[in-house]
Amino acid sequence: MDKNQKFLLGALSALLAGVAVGLLVAPKNGKETRELIKNKAGDLGGTAKDKYDKSLEELTALADKLKEGFNNNVNSVKEKAGSIAHNVSDKVHGVVNNNA
Repeated sequence: MDKNQKFLLGALSALLAGVAVGLLVAPKNGKETRELIKNKAGDLGGTAKDKYDKSLEELTALADKLKEGFNNNVNSVKEKAGSIAHNVSDKVHGVVNNNA
């Protein structure tokens, strides 16, 4: 883990700890506090899932583009190799026919 990742992980941990302490010492009764924690956790989970799904869609689209580009390049190389092989074959036949 590099410095930035460690810093972000530490900052996120401190933020979550602060929120948890704030909720636990809030002037609400236990039932209301637990309900609030449950709702916030559900919201956080939903947001994380939405971001995960969006990232997965973007990565899938990127992978498809990369695959398409790779296939196009492979086909182009195959065509060029076939053309070169044909030209070499013609030249070899011409040399063989001239020497025969």
